[in-house]
Amino acid sequence: MRVRAFTLAACAPADVSSPQSCPGSQIAPCLLLSQATQVILGGAMSDVTARPEAPSPGAAAGGVRRSGIAGLIADPNFRRLWIAGSLSGTIRWLETLAVAIFVFDKTGDAFLVALMMFFRMLPMFLFGAVAGVVADKIDRKTILVGGLLILTANALVMGFLAVTGVLEIWHLAIGIFISGIVWSSEFPVRRTMMGEVAGMDRVGLAMGLDSATVNATRMLGPTLGGVLLQYLGLGGVFFVGAGFYIAAFLTAISVSYVQTASPARDLSFFGNLRSGFGYIRSRRVIVGILAVTIMVNIFGFPYVAMVPVIGKDELGLSPVLIGILASAEGLGALITALTIATHAGHLKYTRIYLYGSFLFLAAVLLFSLSDWFALSLPIVFIGGIGIAGFATMQSTLVMIATPPEMRSRVMGVLAVSIGTGPLGILHVGLLASLWGAPTAVMIIAIEGLIVLSIAMLIWPELRRRTDVRPPDLREVVGERG
Repeated sequence: MRVRAFTLAACAPADVSSPQSCPGSQIAPCLLLSQATQVILGGAMSDVTARPEAPSPGAAAGGVRRSGIAGLIADPNFRRLWIAGSLSGTIRWLETLAVAIFVFDKTGDAFLVALMMFFRMLPMFLFGAVAGVVADKIDRKTILVGGLLILTANALVMGFLAVTGVLEIWHLAIGIFISGIVWSSEFPVRRTMMGEVAGMDRVGLAMGLDSATVNATRMLGPTLGGVLLQYLGLGGVFFVGAGFYIAAFLTAISVSYVQTASPARDLSFFGNLRSGFGYIRSRRVIVGILAVTIMVNIFGFPYVAMVPVIGKDELGLSPVLIGILASAEGLGALITALTIATHAGHLKYTRIYLYGSFLFLAAVLLFSLSDWFALSLPIVFIGGIGIAGFATMQSTLVMIATPPEMRSRVMGVLAVSIGTGPLGILHVGLLASLWGAPTAVMIIAIEGLIVLSIAMLIWPELRRRTDVRPPDLREVVGERG
């Protein structure tokens, strides 16, 4: 049997993988998401954590700050960052699926399809820490809007090549790599901006909302990508993407943002890198968080590359049903991320992070053993629940464990940790070429469960109720545990 691989994403991000907003209330998808979030949650959320830092810009401007998700969305700067991320994130997932299908149809080569994902994720590994240092020296808003312009231009060029019939695999590889360079700044730039705008007393809520939004885009993107590719072709996909990026640019450029001064501006480039890594080494819990991030990105997320293969070759699904299968993960993650954002106290964050990772890898293992669509669909949904625990807490834990002057640099190292995902993609691709996609996914899931169990023994604080904040920032009264 010929093995063919697609790939949808790994991050982390996502993770993932971030948050956004809506002065562009005219942008229907974002407004709908914003309204749905407020209806579901009713804004009933007390502050998650508190830290003795300056109040957020929204609080300073408005005097009395509203609590909960409704309060975050009411802040125009947070809302705009949230919307910009929603728009660009949707297109990221949409393009990923469309490119995977295009490469598969053109070459039928599983390794080439995996290689496309490798090129998308590699810049995060290569440049994530660099982006963190740069974000301490250059205004983050400038980096954000500049990156969106680059993504727009990149999509327009790819679309033109596609509609003129001259698009080749090497064109896609270059375009994907350029896109990956921009995405490598996501954690030290946009997510850090969101944390600063929200205020560190609401960072858990902000990252929970952002994670929920990212997972909504993961649910929408693959389905929309399959439909657009079928009816508009790859060129249409890229042109729609360019439109979304332009809308995100116009939203982001209207953000009023004053970057917090950092002592990093007085250090050399390599001095910044050294100080960032030095701080990480001084905090065991941060080392543990980054280690789990690497494990999940190498042994968990690469399974996504095999979902279309298993869906087509093992389950006999059409492209539309493959998109629905992939979107089930996003639905489970969306629901869970919203729940975490409104109910999790900060002392539970490490447990949610660790056990969410375990649940995700267990679901991946079960998915590899299923040969029935009706069973695979809920398994992938359950995997999304685990992903939400992992992805929501990933950024939250790093941000609240790090003082403001170190935050961009440590978030940059988090991006590097997420950027190890390409190693897992090549690993699962090689296994699939030897033994088939289901066996490959089973092997990486078992490997992941083993190394995660070892991590739980090395860093027991991850399985306990742990306050990860720096000791000098823990004198807080009245917060939820």
